[in-house]
Amino acid sequence: MTNESMSRILIISLQGIGDAILITPLISSLRKNIKNIEISVLTFRQNSGVLAGNKDIDELICIDRKDTNNPFRIVSLINELRRKKFKISICAYPGGLRTAFLSYLSGARERLGQDLSIFKKYRQLFTKLAPISEIKHAVLMNMDFMKLLGVNPDTDSVAVSLNLSAEDETYIEKFLESRGIEKSDKIIAIHSGCGEGTSRYRRWPIERFIEVTNYLSEKIGVKVILIGGQDDLPVLNKMIGKITRKPIVAAGNLSILQTAALLKRSIFLICNNSAPMHIAAAVGTPTISIFGPTDPRIHRPWGAGHIVLQKHHECCPCYYPFIGDTLEEAGKRNSWLKKRFKCKSNDYRCLTSITVEDVTRAADRLLNDRILANE
Repeated sequence: MTNESMSRILIISLQGIGDAILITPLISSLRKNIKNIEISVLTFRQNSGVLAGNKDIDELICIDRKDTNNPFRIVSLINELRRKKFKISICAYPGGLRTAFLSYLSGARERLGQDLSIFKKYRQLFTKLAPISEIKHAVLMNMDFMKLLGVNPDTDSVAVSLNLSAEDETYIEKFLESRGIEKSDKIIAIHSGCGEGTSRYRRWPIERFIEVTNYLSEKIGVKVILIGGQDDLPVLNKMIGKITRKPIVAAGNLSILQTAALLKRSIFLICNNSAPMHIAAAVGTPTISIFGPTDPRIHRPWGAGHIVLQKHHECCPCYYPFIGDTLEEAGKRNSWLKKRFKCKSNDYRCLTSITVEDVTRAADRLLNDRILANE
């Protein structure tokens, strides 16, 4: 499609906060390479913080996650989308049948999706499908949509992004100052949480997070801060009682963008495969991420300077809820069946085999790198 004939573009991303961050390179590339367009993003309200203020987005359309089960709200949403007269709709990765039907019912003339096996019976919902020929990062799968629009993007220079205001950064400086943290202190952020309902196969044992926190708390000039949302507080409260030097708890006290500002101020983040991992990458902070059954080729933090810890057992990685049987490699390993994940070994050894020493060794490496760099 030529530039002159393009107008309004709808990107649908109805998954998690991290997934919303991973569409930002696509949004930037659309803005850079195609003229005379308006970009709207349909996403969950909980994701709006990481997309708010993005200069390349003209409009955020937000719905509550619970509303996806409300037929009256869905009809209202479809009517709203149709009134906007989108020319193109894009089902960002990872996208399922929900996004496919919303794309179709939006009335968009061109509807772009990915050639996933889950769409096998529903290909008529799309006008163009991006081929899936190999396992690669979600950022790159989203960038493949540019090729369907006649643009061959430079994927070597793409970056995930997040808009931080001066107010967010000032708030964090005052937050840290009020808790006795000086500008010379090296902050290490730790997030022991994970996505809602996924703790069985994405959360490293809490007892090991406690050991890592105790180890790092003994370092001179290092301050450990525990981050997360309100949902993480019950677990964090159990952790605090077992940590020898009381850490600073930011969880439940900060907005998403304030958390991002705190991560920007940190020298690195230790976390599971979770939203803060992608937030840290978006603000340029290195991460030590602990991966269980998820394939880091798809979901690792985007960019350089990150350490991904994963033990490759015969059955790992095996978490492919969207690619599923699309690729032979994923199909042979996949443990995601009928909307449920089941560990084939029944012991989540991919997570439990990662030791405290694996994490502290990685932390010492990043800490020494920062000391040598005089940061």
